[in-house]
Amino acid sequence: MNVFRTSLKPLMPRFFRLSPHLRRRVALAGIVAAAAMASVVPAAQAADMPFEISLTGQPTRYLVEGRPYAITGHGSARFGMSLVEVRAAVARDYPETVSPPHEYVDPDSGAIDLTVRVAALPRVPAPTPVLLRYRFGSVSGRLVAVDVEWTTDGPSTPAQRAGLVEAARTVGATMAGWRWPPLATRRGHLLPDGTLIVFSGKDFEGAGAEIRLLGADVDVEARERTATSPARAREHRVASPGPSQLRLRVVANVDRPDPYPAMDPASAAASTAAAGAYRVSGFRSALFGMDEAALRGAIQRDFKAAPEAIRVVEDPKAGKRALVLRLDQLEPGPVPATVTYILEQATGRLTHVNVVWTTDAAPDDALRLRMADAGGQLARAFQQLGWRPGTTVSKMEADNRQALLFAGIDAQGGALELRISGVPMQRAGQAPVVPEGPAVLRAAFYANTTK
Repeated sequence: MNVFRTSLKPLMPRFFRLSPHLRRRVALAGIVAAAAMASVVPAAQAADMPFEISLTGQPTRYLVEGRPYAITGHGSARFGMSLVEVRAAVARDYPETVSPPHEYVDPDSGAIDLTVRVAALPRVPAPTPVLLRYRFGSVSGRLVAVDVEWTTDGPSTPAQRAGLVEAARTVGATMAGWRWPPLATRRGHLLPDGTLIVFSGKDFEGAGAEIRLLGADVDVEARERTATSPARAREHRVASPGPSQLRLRVVANVDRPDPYPAMDPASAAASTAAAGAYRVSGFRSALFGMDEAALRGAIQRDFKAAPEAIRVVEDPKAGKRALVLRLDQLEPGPVPATVTYILEQATGRLTHVNVVWTTDAAPDDALRLRMADAGGQLARAFQQLGWRPGTTVSKMEADNRQALLFAGIDAQGGALELRISGVPMQRAGQAPVVPEGPAVLRAAFYANTTK
């Protein structure tokens, strides 16, 4: 493996539209769709993997129903309704709106988003108005998903963040007391960017729901390595300054989605503002611009790595020097990972980090699907960050054997790229491609794409 791989294909200044049919056997089609659509895909946390949990936003009181929970839509709007029927349902549910309903038609597929802003939802106290986005599939033309978003206007105050947490608790209470399929829910899961998945679940019919908080203060209880390890003291993490958002998303079918349109430009800009301007600053504690001594200290803090575990690789022709660390476990990958920190020899400063999970040469189908699921988790997390408008990309490569799950450029020119290969893939209208060789998931972080 070439640890100095630095190629970053130019990021096209537009959003790629993808519409593959998701099937469990054809994992990557669903991942690319998830990267483009941020779909709800619940996953059980493996008991033997490091993890963090947060009780922030979890309901403390709820009725225990005991019956199976069924996700059928939102309010009077039911999955499978036409645009005309949903408009009528919205009028019944919300006779008074802050702004009139607005339709966005995707220029590529003709699929439609219907958005409306209301002052509040019944029985859900929240510090901001509510934006409801009804999303219609590009194939069926019927309602397939609904987003319900509470977003602060500008940087949030402590009172607003606390209000959104309380609203998350209220919404979560409506789902907590019901019966869900085994291993189909997760709660209190922190994504790599600090976004909190308060709850996600898939019901017995395959519909999904997810509650997530962005830009909220959270209390985190971390365990050392496994579910049986002693818990460390709870840690209070204050969100970085910026907007905050609570989002409830419901989708008609997690495993076989009818793709809905890419978000219209105005909504995309609003979502980016809600997430806050993201900066690709390095990887964990290793920040771009660090010299080797500082970098070694950061690596040891992040992974408790012994000095002798950090291998040095030189490439005089490329003018680079790398520190390489192999990890037995690194979430969310199901196999060992290699982290490569690349320094420019001319300056001695960190400019690039590669994180690569690689299976053996012939993994079984189950492991390939676990790699695909890990890629989907990362893609959904990266999709939620605040990137420079028009620079995000998700696409399947022409050979149908690898995919760019996500790439984005921040406002300062830093970039992130997530690629996967060696997992089942299928392009719409074509036969699935049987994977060969190892499954490889690679995340690359760049200080500057212009150099």
